[in-house]
This record gives sequence, C-alpha cells and structure tokens, in this order.
Amino acid sequence: MNDTATSPAAPVEAAAVRGRRPAARFAAAMVLLVAAWAGASVAAVANGPVRIPPSHVVSVLAARAGVEVGAFAERERLVIERLRLPRVVLATLAGASLAAAGATMQALFRNPLADPGLLGVSSGAATGAVAAIAAGLGAASIWLVSGAAFTGALGAVGLVYLLGAPGGRPHPGSLLLAGVAVSAFLGSVTAVVIALVPPDEALRGILFWLAGGFSGASWAYVRVVAWPIAAGLFVLGLAGRQLNLLSVSDEVAASSGVQLGRTRALLLGAATLVTAASVSVSGTIGFVGLVVPHVLRLVLGPDYRHLLPASMVAGAAVLVGADTVARTVVRPAELQVGMVTALIGAPVFAVILLRQRSRLAIQL
Repeated sequence: MNDTATSPAAPVEAAAVRGRRPAARFAAAMVLLVAAWAGASVAAVANGPVRIPPSHVVSVLAARAGVEVGAFAERERLVIERLRLPRVVLATLAGASLAAAGATMQALFRNPLADPGLLGVSSGAATGAVAAIAAGLGAASIWLVSGAAFTGALGAVGLVYLLGAPGGRPHPGSLLLAGVAVSAFLGSVTAVVIALVPPDEALRGILFWLAGGFSGASWAYVRVVAWPIAAGLFVLGLAGRQLNLLSVSDEVAASSGVQLGRTRALLLGAATLVTAASVSVSGTIGFVGLVVPHVLRLVLGPDYRHLLPASMVAGAAVLVGADTVARTVVRPAELQVGMVTALIGAPVFAVILLRQRSRLAIQL
C-alpha cells in the first residue's frame, strides 16, 4: 500500500496541488488571452481600405507613448489615431463589458443560459435608440441616439426591479421572469415603431443599430463610456468570492457572511451599468456575454476569481477580432459586428450545448 496516499497529510497535499494547478492554468490563460487581444488589436489597426504594415502600427503606437521605434507616414498616423484606434478601444471596452456582465449574470441567476440582456438592458436600449431615430433625433446628433439608448436600458432595468424585487429584495427567479416579460414587451414596442417608420434612411439607421457595430466610433465616445465601464468592471472584478458563493446557493452565501440583497443589487447594478454603456454606443451585439464565459469555464473551471478577469480579456479580444472581420471580409462593403458574432457564436454555443447537454439539463 502507498504510505503517502494513506497518511494524514495526503489530503492537505492533494488540496495544495489542486490549488496550484488552477492558479498556474489561469496565469497561462491570461498570458495567451492578452497576447490574443494585442495581436487582434494590431491586426485591426493595420487592416482596412488603407493597408498599414504592422511594424508601422507599432511605431505609431510607440510614438503616442513618447518612444521612437521606427518610421511611419503622416497619413498612416492620422488613419490610425483618428479612425482605427478609437474603434479598437471601443470594441475592447464593449467586449470586456459584455463578457464580464454575462459571467456575472450566469452566477447570480445560477443559469448557464443567462446573458447581459437578461434584465431587459438590450431591449430597453433598442427601444430608446429606435424611438430616437424614428423621431429624427439621429439627424440632429448621434449623441441623442446614444443617450436615448442608455436611458432606455436603465429604464428597462428599473421596471424589471419594480416587478421582480418587491420591497427592494431582488430574487433570481422573480427577476428572471420580470426580465423576460419586460424584454418581450419592449421588443414588441420596437417592432411597432419599425413598422411605422417610412422606408428611408431612418429605417436603414434603425436596422444597422439593431445589428450592432462600431462604424461611428470616435474618441468622444470612448471618453464618455470609459468611466462608467471602468467603474462597473472594477466592482465586478473584486466580486469573485461573492459570485462563487452566490452561484452555489443563497444559504451557502449567507452562512459565509454575504449580505444577499445588498450584494446581489450591487453586482446586478454594475453588470447593468457596463452593458448599458456599451450598448448605447455599439448597438445590440449578441453571443459575446453568453459564449465567452462558457468557453472559459471549460478551460479554467467555475472559480469566478479566475473566470471574471479572463472573460474581460477574452471578450475584448473576440469583439476586436469580430469587428476586424466585419470591416474586411466583404470589402469595400462592411458587415455589422452583431452579424459576425451571431454567425460565429451560435454554432460554437450549439457545440457546447451538445457536449454538455446532460449536465446543463441537471442545472436547469
């Protein structure tokens, strides 16, 4: 008989080994994900109607940081700094937000099919933006459309809370049902508005906004959404332990000292904030918040202390890559990013469901 396996210290040693392996796997995954995001970002800046060598891209970015590492043309600098770089930054912020919000929703609702639009955020933003475009506000200022989308998103979540959290005590089941009802209602309102809009440029703008994209990206957009997204992601990034406990059961979380109502409201509020800010400038982009946490969970396990930061980086890399594909695959035309994420995300999610349908059936 193996003396090591039967010694009193063996369980402790085994637990230590198990503790090191996830940490090492997480560190390796983060290195790979950051490298993937950096590579996708350089490719995104380099590719477009004007092809810029990657070495020139690096030189321009280094020059912005005050370091001279190579030569580049002034025209290349203008294209990078004014057109492509803000688009990459906006896609990075939106991808990180949607993926982190998706992982948070899946933990709080203990539902592997939860996504950032579960509380009506996406449908509320869509209704607000579509109403603004139909009223002709988009011609006056694109900021009015984004503001209407942000207001609609927060208004939808407020209505969900009013219906699903009586007495200010949010419950996962009640919020889920309220979110489904509010999303269905707002989806019908959006459809009615679209049906009443004449087939002109307003309708085209509505359809493009509903498909999601970053064609209107600018540094002004980045400055507006960066602060709420950074604040929300900071809150979510510190909540790994609480999400681990809440993903098991309320009883386990409460016995470990988690204040259920306050913690759930704070995390849902942070997830709503980052989603609303992202959707207000990018339109509705699906599958990022649903698929990215699923794929990473297969690799890293269910520990949200690892899953949340990895989801942020992976979501950023995925959306930057999807935006590059949308801009280049049918040049000189441009697809909407939401089309690309749906075309890629739906088959990937179908494969995940087929591989894990027995376990998912038990969870559901």
